[in-house]
Formats: sequence, C-alpha cells, structure tokens
Amino acid sequence: MARTRITSGVLSEEFQTSTALSGTTINVDWNSSQIFTLTPTGNTQFTFSDYKIGMVKILVVTGAGGTNTLTFPNEAIRLGGDFDDTLSTKNFIQIVCTSDTGNGEFFYTISQQAT
Repeated sequence: MARTRITSGVLSEEFQTSTALSGTTINVDWNSSQIFTLTPTGNTQFTFSDYKIGMVKILVVTGAGGTNTLTFPNEAIRLGGDFDDTLSTKNFIQIVCTSDTGNGEFFYTISQQAT
C-alpha cells in the first residue's frame, strides 16, 4: 500500500489564504479564505455564507481606536470574550460551524494578546 501525502499545493484556497475585509455590512464567504482581517470603520454587521459543518474560520480584527461594535448573525453563539476597539489591539475571533442546515449554527470566542 502506497503512502499518501497531502501537501499545501493540493489544498483548496479556503485553507491557505487570507482576505482583507472592508465596509460595515460584511458577508463572510466561508469557502473563500481561512483567515479574514478587518480594521473597522464603524459598527460592523457580519453575515455568513457558503459554510459547511466542521469548518473553522478566524477573524483578526484590529481596533481602530473608537467605539465600534461587531454584530454577528443570530445563529452565532458567543462562548466568551469581548471585542476591544482600542487602537491597534488585535482581536482573535475563532468561529466554528456546528450545523449547516437552515441558517446554520456557529460558536465563537474573542480574545486578545495576554498582557
């Protein structure tokens, strides 16, 4: 039996790319990238599309130094952490899809670098 090796060259774009997001109403296409980055310019509303059960995505949201808020779909359940919009603070938001039926189901956490 031959050994099979999977290399980064055969992985889909969704597993090895980063996409910069912009705007205040943002659709996150789960099939387009692994990591999404954003520095908000105002209160931001996210929607999700093209997700499948078991997918995990990462948002790196850098604080803009204002009072901006992030709003996730109703189907996204926050497990812990709060968004910190302090200038240059990096927020690591990890989201997992636990159901892809109907409007889906998601769980997410928000964390920042330990001080």
